[in-house]
Amino acid sequence: MTSPRYIKIAMDLAERIYRGELAIGEKVRGRSTLAGQYGVSPETVRRATSLLSEMNVVKVYDKSGIYIESREQAYAFLQQYRTKQNFQEIREKIAKLQQKKQAIEKELNLYLDMYMEYAIGLEQHTTKDVLRYTLTQQSAIIGRSVASTQFWRHTNATILSVTRNAREFISPGPDFTFQVGDDITVVCEPEHKEKLTKFLAGGM
Repeated sequence: MTSPRYIKIAMDLAERIYRGELAIGEKVRGRSTLAGQYGVSPETVRRATSLLSEMNVVKVYDKSGIYIESREQAYAFLQQYRTKQNFQEIREKIAKLQQKKQAIEKELNLYLDMYMEYAIGLEQHTTKDVLRYTLTQQSAIIGRSVASTQFWRHTNATILSVTRNAREFISPGPDFTFQVGDDITVVCEPEHKEKLTKFLAGGM
């Protein structure tokens, strides 16, 4: 996260005070001059010097100007705002890592479902249960991926392969997308054949 300009200006002034570039008791240039130096408005400079004044780094007098007051407080100011910046950066990194974690967990659950689907299919596999279907334009799964159709949950059938234009896709993964004319070979229990046929023909 990028800090506001007035905080950056306050930190720059505090850094210069701490390094001794601006001496204790020295008068800082006027707001208009500082505004021109930093390329900001006088109001932005006012907010920056107000921050420093609150921590007794400088003393602001309405008519006479801004005076350097404490090198020690300049250091304390720098430490405080650097700590805040580090805290914010860590919080943002945690948020990003949590998003990545959620994405990984989602993908992991997807593959676990696929694994269970194939495992159950292998256990139930018999020659008489191997069926083949050709997808038509009316099928509701055209243009959809294996994962998005939740194929096994809707049909209790496991896809063994898909043949497309003489090319065979063995155990297609979750991102595989169905197309018109695909020949799907599945393994299915006899009691689920009717449900499978209706699903492939058009209904989800």
